[in-house]
Amino acid sequence: MTHQLYYEINDDGTGFAFISGEPEYFRNWNELHEIGREFYPAGYELHLVTADNWQELYDMGAFDNECDY
Repeated sequence: MTHQLYYEINDDGTGFAFISGEPEYFRNWNELHEIGREFYPAGYELHLVTADNWQELYDMGAFDNECDY
C-alpha cells in the first residue's frame, strides 16, 4: 500500500515531513526520502504542501494525528 507523504520545503532545502500529524524535520532531499522509507517501507508518494493547498489538505485530514492514545 502506498502512503501519502506530505512535506513543506524551505528555500535552503530544509523542511518538514508530516507523519501522523507530527512534523519530522529534514535537512535535505536524502533525509526526506530516509523518513519516507522509515515510516512507509511499503512505499510512499510525495506531496508538496504550499500556502495555496494547505487549507484544502487540512480540510481533507492530511495532517490528522493517526495515533490512538
